[in-house]
Amino acid sequence: MRKTLRNTAIVGWMAFLMAIAAEGLFFSIFDPNELALAAGREWDALGAYSIGFFCFWGSFAACGLLALRLTRAVPEGRPRRFA
Repeated sequence: MRKTLRNTAIVGWMAFLMAIAAEGLFFSIFDPNELALAAGREWDALGAYSIGFFCFWGSFAACGLLALRLTRAVPEGRPRRFA
């Protein structure tokens, strides 16, 4: 349990740092006000930045947790089964 919690914390922190970089890159290319006009919605820039950050953070966290799940070691006595 302790190793799982540690790995989850590492993935969360790395996803946070990557979300910062991705948001900086994304919003240096796209203007939030122009995105709002293209979507037909009206929001302020801070809301777009916040929503974008949490979407990036969630997607990077999901990718990291999936990678952890797929690379988890199988116990010694149990053979791997491929369906």
